[in-house]
Amino acid sequence: MNSNQMREKRAALVDQMNGLVTVATTEGRGLTAEENSTFDSIDQDVRGLKADIDRLERSEDLKREMATKSEAVAERKEVAKVEGRSVYSKFLRHGASALNSEERSMLAEMRGTATQIAGTDSLGGYTIPEDFSNALDIATLFKGDVEGLSQVINTAGGATLPYPKVDDTSVSGSILAESASMAVSDQTFGVLNLGAYNYTSGMVKVSHQLLQDSAFNLDAYLAESLGNRIARAQNAHFTSGSGSSQPQGFITGGTSGLTAASATAVTAQEVLELIHSVDKSYRNSASFAIMANDNTVAALRKLGVGSSNDYPIFTPGLNGSPDRIFGVPVHVNNDMADISTGSKSIAAGDFSKYVVRNAGGIQMLRLDERYADTLTTAFLAYRRSDGGVLNSAAIKYITQA
Repeated sequence: MNSNQMREKRAALVDQMNGLVTVATTEGRGLTAEENSTFDSIDQDVRGLKADIDRLERSEDLKREMATKSEAVAERKEVAKVEGRSVYSKFLRHGASALNSEERSMLAEMRGTATQIAGTDSLGGYTIPEDFSNALDIATLFKGDVEGLSQVINTAGGATLPYPKVDDTSVSGSILAESASMAVSDQTFGVLNLGAYNYTSGMVKVSHQLLQDSAFNLDAYLAESLGNRIARAQNAHFTSGSGSSQPQGFITGGTSGLTAASATAVTAQEVLELIHSVDKSYRNSASFAIMANDNTVAALRKLGVGSSNDYPIFTPGLNGSPDRIFGVPVHVNNDMADISTGSKSIAAGDFSKYVVRNAGGIQMLRLDERYADTLTTAFLAYRRSDGGVLNSAAIKYITQA
């Protein structure tokens, strides 16, 4: 079954769920215990299909990318230049001692410097080559939606980056009468200072047997393991980081659009009110979206609009597009809070007004001696990033009672 067939199957299941809600709403009642059980059972299948679809499409994307890169490498085989990725892969599998002089020279060019690690005089790790780094970025972006939706700035160094910010949505132009003087309407600029916090994956240990096994795809294994670890840590901070000794999350930098009437539920009307609490200039952005965790999205699927205008607020995405709530793309972010007393459970906004700053490339270290007695080699990666909200009015959230 391909991804399109799986999406069609998922859409059919969502229609069954919506049918249960429609019948109950038409009859002016809530879901019965049996209907709730059926709804939740179908919902588990829908979630499972969503995960299967994402994995399948991710695998297909990686295959296409690796096939494209393999073709490009094959075309350059006649050139007597040592390829960066092959040198890097050889270093990962066999260590620096297995490299010849030309390969060592190329690897030395990838070596980090003291300026890449603040407060450290020693050299850093080896910068991952572009084609390898792209695989790691795929794993990083796949795990959390915040960086995928945000405005990303890549810089060579990690010095503080002042980024100007301004909200001019309340000011408009006017007609100027003949010979009339023009009124002055100054913009008030602020500044978002973006630093570079050092995120590490922690160590991944690989046995010498696996390193010696040519059938073992070491590059893909490290990309998956190290990339996902860094992504999880960053996504948590990009969501709700305090901004002190860590990035500012969009929840911290955003503002409350409304307070829900209940501590344990939200209504369709409250979701609509949240969407329209954001200025229309931000709602018109291609990056305008709703974000909530998986449990909250499941709760939103059960909501109906009302007997006078009865239709489900949730529509499944097809052909790679995201699911939608009231026509707005919805992204699952499990670092957001559940619906509970005082929590900020649902956010809506223009996520291009959240800026992620990445300093330098992704660095990797190979530790040959640390676990030599157990015949294993350790690997770790690190990445320097920061993030913050440019305009608090661009991203708003529901606060539970």
